[in-house]
Amino acid sequence: MKTVILLPTYNEEENIEDAIERIRKVNKKYEIVVVDSESKDRTVEIAKRCGAKIISVKGRGKGRAVGVAFRKINADFLIMMDADGTYPSEKIPEFLEKLKECDVVIGSRFAGTIEEGAMKTINRIGNIGLTFFASLLYGRKITDVCSGMWGFKREAYKKMEITAPHFELEADLFSEAVKKNMRICEVPIVYRKRGGAAKLRVSDGARIALWLLKKRFF
Repeated sequence: MKTVILLPTYNEEENIEDAIERIRKVNKKYEIVVVDSESKDRTVEIAKRCGAKIISVKGRGKGRAVGVAFRKINADFLIMMDADGTYPSEKIPEFLEKLKECDVVIGSRFAGTIEEGAMKTINRIGNIGLTFFASLLYGRKITDVCSGMWGFKREAYKKMEITAPHFELEADLFSEAVKKNMRICEVPIVYRKRGGAAKLRVSDGARIALWLLKKRFF
């Protein structure tokens, strides 16, 4: 059984080596794939030096990059996690265990622990609001629709038609999973303070809400 750990990146030179090393400590047999959206720094160079496979995508956009990666990767299990040091690599085995009974696994920060300083109050409120909205809109209760750590069986990620351009990605993943009757599970995780400046802006919350609506009715 092949397991791939997918790390979407854009200008993560400060964090990428540590992210890869943390994964290696869990299991050296995991294949690590970095899908990069034209980073302007040394992200790709460092990732290559650390032994990661690189998928380079032209143009900016996390959603666009992950959509390309889903088409190119052919693994039995795929774990996707942000490369900024906020998500716990040590939870990967638990995700893989959950994937024995589920098609999609979400790492829930709100069912787990958010370290002090890891999330601003306004972002916390926005995340909770978007999660409630998604649960209500799709009739499937979850606790963290905007999580940056997800697990998939091959059959799940290969069925997903990812059209989100950027930070709407997670909303797109949830929508695709629900609309295609996939079994969704959650794993409580510890969310840590990231290295470097955060990329998500408050205005992105509105885009995510609109994407949830668009995917639900169109």
